[in-house]
Amino acid sequence: MTSETRDCIVLVDDLELRRSSIAALLQPWCASIDASIVAISTENMRAGLPGGLNPILVILSIGGTSLRAISMPDVTASIHQALPHVPCLVLSDHTEPEEAVLAARMGEQAFLPTTADPRVAVRAMALVASGGTYFPREALLQVWEHHQRAPRYTPTGDDGLTRRQLQVLQQLRLGSPNKTIARELSMQETTVKQHVREIMRKLGARNRTEAALRGRQKEFDDTSSPAVAPVSAAVVSIKAASSPRTRKRVRAEGGL
Repeated sequence: MTSETRDCIVLVDDLELRRSSIAALLQPWCASIDASIVAISTENMRAGLPGGLNPILVILSIGGTSLRAISMPDVTASIHQALPHVPCLVLSDHTEPEEAVLAARMGEQAFLPTTADPRVAVRAMALVASGGTYFPREALLQVWEHHQRAPRYTPTGDDGLTRRQLQVLQQLRLGSPNKTIARELSMQETTVKQHVREIMRKLGARNRTEAALRGRQKEFDDTSSPAVAPVSAAVVSIKAASSPRTRKRVRAEGGL
């Protein structure tokens, strides 16, 4: 970042009063990390930000609007298009785990309900700005419970998979693309595609990822504990931040 640019937090909210209130709440934190806050509507965001700004976090405040609303895919897509590679946190009045899961599926880095303690909210934002992710534990538990209820698959051959198809399935479990599978198993790539189609059909999978997950189920059952470890606050995954300077300042303020 040059001396002519300044880090900023981009707050996107279509309601001016709510936008101003959230901006006022975040102002002390932004000042402490030497960042400005740009509070704009969705329409103005599409027009682009003023020059000289380096966005380090987008906060999409949607209030009581569900992420399932017909307009939301367009809103999130426009943010990703206008500010690619900038982490986005969804701030929502909804507390249902399904909303958090949907946010993750839409490519957002965090989901934060407005019921959160303001101090926790600021720390979550600091974490996401430094390259981490933040989702409520209830969302994780729901995904876990859904996974536990999913049909179990054990690759014993009773499903009709041939020895060659089982070998291909093993490669799918490793996440290997068709070209790699062909090289590893000494076969043509077109043959691999045929095997993948047959594996999906026999396992009742809609795509290769689902087939790989079903093939991985036996290994999962053998190695996982029967009890779910307690989760104290939230599911957090920390990645390396794109800017070491930003990471240092953001983490110092967030107490991370």
